[in-house]
Amino acid sequence: MRTKPPNSNSRSGQLTFAGRITGARQSAATARLLAFTRAELLVVLAVLALLAVVVLPAFANLRPRSARVICANNLRQIGMGFQLWGNDHDDQPPWEFPVEQGGTKLHPLGVNAWLHFAWISNELNSARVLLCPTDSGRVAEDFSADPNGGYLHPNYRNLATSYFLTHAFYGASSAMFAGDRNLGVDGVGNCSRFPQVYFVNAWLPSFGWDTNLHHQAGNVVRLDGRVNQYSNEDLRAATSTDPISDDGQNYSLHILKPR
Repeated sequence: MRTKPPNSNSRSGQLTFAGRITGARQSAATARLLAFTRAELLVVLAVLALLAVVVLPAFANLRPRSARVICANNLRQIGMGFQLWGNDHDDQPPWEFPVEQGGTKLHPLGVNAWLHFAWISNELNSARVLLCPTDSGRVAEDFSADPNGGYLHPNYRNLATSYFLTHAFYGASSAMFAGDRNLGVDGVGNCSRFPQVYFVNAWLPSFGWDTNLHHQAGNVVRLDGRVNQYSNEDLRAATSTDPISDDGQNYSLHILKPR
């Protein structure tokens, strides 16, 4: 017996079709409820623009701050290197000992900052710590004379060095002896430790950092290993209380700058 095919106009067919229509209408209504109105979209765009104005400058400031932290860590490692060298030399840096006693005092190449840093190469973990990340110099990979990354090669040396050296505090444990090379100078002259130095007059209003590395700020390391981050005002205040010379009255620093 043949079965009669279902009639497309049957009640069950009509209900199914109606159900589909109802479902479609409900979906459209739900979509309208979930969609942004024009006013809401404008509000969201305004909030995003405000966040960009507030957040992006903060991210832009992260790099200089991070670079300065790395720079301070470099100086901390340099300080430890000089401390290790000093353990066998009366707790003094190389420029306090003449060449015949294993130091760099008045060494023929002692006018170059790189020589004194290279003198403690065995005490440093890496030549890379001698360059600040904000410096425009060249990063040395090791202490060899390799033209492709060797600190002792003329392609690098002072170009791979970001820090000055000074002896003006005469070896006190709190002495500032190295720091960022962006310290302003006042003249050139002779010295009892280095063949030639820059003079820095700490009592002058111009005494302070320039903008080459850290935007009128800088880092210094002391013989006891402490690293200080100074603005110009902080640097002047700290220097005014430090024993810069034998009698504590002369505030002229003798410093070696790599460039």
